[in-house]
Amino acid sequence: MSGFETHLRWGLATHAVLVAATASAYLLGACSLGPLALVCVSLPATLAGALFPDLDHPASIPHRYGADVCPVLVAAVALVVGLRYRPAIAATVTRATGRPGAFLGGVVVASLAWGAWVGTRRLFPVLRPTHRTVTHRLSTGVVVALCVGAVVSLLLGTDGSVGAPVRAVALTESAAFLLGFLSHLGADGLHREYSGRVRALVSQRGDA
Repeated sequence: MSGFETHLRWGLATHAVLVAATASAYLLGACSLGPLALVCVSLPATLAGALFPDLDHPASIPHRYGADVCPVLVAAVALVVGLRYRPAIAATVTRATGRPGAFLGGVVVASLAWGAWVGTRRLFPVLRPTHRTVTHRLSTGVVVALCVGAVVSLLLGTDGSVGAPVRAVALTESAAFLLGFLSHLGADGLHREYSGRVRALVSQRGDA
């Protein structure tokens, strides 16, 4: 398994290539300054994708930090989304109880955030798959990248609506995450190939 620093470097290199390619397109007039700016600020998504697969390894840094960070992120997303849709939640509570639902709507939103934090914290170690299985599959990377885009859309959408600028941001973040994810798989593949060659060389010398 390639180490944390190796995957971090691969993620940084992948993002640098992405920025260079977008900057070249901008200089050639193939895109505007907006996409270039979005790509430049999507570095956290690229690094997250590069480190994500090792969430399944209990001794890895992504897993150790993920056990603390993921519940907070999930709770934050639940809270932001709940606050965004609080008027609709309050209206539903009012219709169901016949009483003003502003306070109860706030209770529901807070409960959702708390439940998301507790649930994620308890399920994170339980649902950890065997290393280099589910989290190291391309299909998983695609699904998680789409989820990243969906969360960005929910967080940035105005009153639940998603306009062209929001879609552009969500698509950029999804693409950056997926490229980082692919860099992780690439690093692991090269590591396995190198390790195999070293073992074969050692074996040949031992036989000699």
